[in-house]
This record gives sequence, C-alpha cells and structure tokens, in this order.
Amino acid sequence: MPAAHFDSHCHLQDPRLAGRVQDVVARAQAAGVSHMVCCATREADWERVLELARAHACVLPMLGLHPWFAAEVAAGWVDRLRARVTASGAGIGECGLDFSRDRAGQEAVFLAQLRLARELDLPLSIHCVRAWGRLTALLRATGIPAAGALVHAFSGSRETAAELQGLGLYLSFGCTRGEPPALASVASDRLLFETDAPGGPGEHREPAQVVQVAGTWARARAAGPELAVQVQENARHLFRRWLA
Repeated sequence: MPAAHFDSHCHLQDPRLAGRVQDVVARAQAAGVSHMVCCATREADWERVLELARAHACVLPMLGLHPWFAAEVAAGWVDRLRARVTASGAGIGECGLDFSRDRAGQEAVFLAQLRLARELDLPLSIHCVRAWGRLTALLRATGIPAAGALVHAFSGSRETAAELQGLGLYLSFGCTRGEPPALASVASDRLLFETDAPGGPGEHREPAQVVQVAGTWARARAAGPELAVQVQENARHLFRRWLA
C-alpha cells in the first residue's frame, strides 16, 4: 500500500535532532510518511535545510525568515534568499507574523517573502500568532503565490479559517492538546497535517507522529480513511514542484 501521510511542516535542522536525522527519517518512512517539508527559520540554517534535502529525497526544503528573528536580518537578505531558492528549487518559509513577540520589522520581512514567493511562483509556509486580522488583510491586499500557501499550526477562529480558505490557502493542523476550534470548519480539500517537529521547548516530536495526528483529527471530524487520501492529495498538489 502506498504511503498515505505527509508532514507538511517540520524542522529537521533543529539542533535537538543533530546526529539523529537519519533515524528520524527512517522511522517516519517506516510509519508510512512519504514526505517531510523542512522549513528554515533564519538565514543561518538555510544551508543545513538544503543539505538535508540533498541527503534525503523525502525531505522537501523551504527557506525563509521566521518572525521571531525579523529584527536580526542583515542587509541584502532578500537578494540572498532569492539566489538560494532560485538555485536550489526550495520554497519559501517559515515566515509570517507573531504579535505575541516584539513586532519590530515583522511586517516588512513577511511582505518581502510573500512578494518573492509570488514573483517566483513558489509555495509559501506561513506562521501566525495573535495577528490574524493583519495577516488576512496583507494576504487579501497582496495575494498568495499561484503555487499556493499554507498557514501552519492553524489556531485561528472559524471565521478566519473561512476567509483564508476563500483566499486559496491550505490550513495545517498538528500536535495540540485539544481539538482546534476551526478544525471541523475546514474543507477536506484545504486540510493538511503536520508535526512541527521537534516542537517547542521540552518536546521531542518526530515526523512519524503525523500518522497519529492524522488519526486523531480524522476521528474528531468523524471521517473515514478517505480523509488521509485527500490530505495526501492536498499536500502533493501544494508541493508539486518537487513531486513531478
């Protein structure tokens, strides 16, 4: 039976996984995970993400600047990002807005990446915390890349979910303690699953756990095995540049 799971957002370059990535990837594949989307968070880890993608055909690379590090950007970063994604074929992310942190520079850094993804027609992985209104306004004004975009670890309201789906985005759900409020309102053809491995401080997630994530949220939606097939199809469409 072909693999039916896809981890749409993880960070295999995280130092906590150093020296263990080979085993982590092997466990994921053994569990039935076909691909893992590895998202950079700052310029310093772009090359490591690309190394992992070169070493493992199942690892799909995304290069970007996370809003937590927006204030750290060095002059010329957009040109360097353009050169890296053009040469490597990577997508763009993780980027976005996080108003639980210092907002300095966040919007400009996010817009630069959004516009670059549109210009180069690259898939985009978006982070959003406590900034749903502003994120939606920016996406509505600027548009998303034709290649598509996802909001990872979606935690917004049903109303925000409806608006973002209307703009053409996919919404990704991962390892949360309770059912996300908007989960039931997301159309099956807009749904993705992820682990965000290795997770926050003190967590030890792996991409293999996306299988449990998918099962948990399928049961919450009272969905059958056809949901896993649909979600895999969604992921393969969004990340089709690597899978042709």
